[in-house]
Amino acid sequence: MSDDKDSKSAGSEPRKRKAAVTGKPPKKGVVQLRDVIGSSLTPLCRKQGFASADILRYWGEIVGPQFADCTEPERIRWPRRSQEEGFKPGTLVLHCEGARSVFLQHEQAVIIQRVNAYFGYPAIDRIQILQRPVHAKPDRRPEPIRPLTRSEASRLDTQLEGFSDTRMAAALRRLGHAVLAKE
Repeated sequence: MSDDKDSKSAGSEPRKRKAAVTGKPPKKGVVQLRDVIGSSLTPLCRKQGFASADILRYWGEIVGPQFADCTEPERIRWPRRSQEEGFKPGTLVLHCEGARSVFLQHEQAVIIQRVNAYFGYPAIDRIQILQRPVHAKPDRRPEPIRPLTRSEASRLDTQLEGFSDTRMAAALRRLGHAVLAKE
């Protein structure tokens, strides 16, 4: 019995030592790419004045659909301060495309509110707009589903004939339509 117990603990001993050296428990399984990339981008983002890469990742949600495709944050410039002065909000430097910068200028107060709400404290009090091209972002809308042929539609209708629940039948019809349209 003790030999079996010793062999199990001997196999986990290197893991325990590694955890003791690094201070982190050993990872098991698959690590998601976003976790690896997000942590590796953090030092670069800190050089640009961002606390982490999250503001870049969630920029579209922060500013909303009106400005998500035409703006991108470049950096936050923090003012120099002495220890007696305390915290001072920074200036968010944004890239904006051409004529849309005029609309952005009128909505500055709303953008400042949204960014500060994201951070949870008054992190910025001004926005500096630079008219520069914004990196193209891929369109995330799926392609429209093609209409079914008559034979496909009739085959789908015959498969759904026995359903008394109309909501379930409608959901299955949409699913079937999507599946048959991909074939």
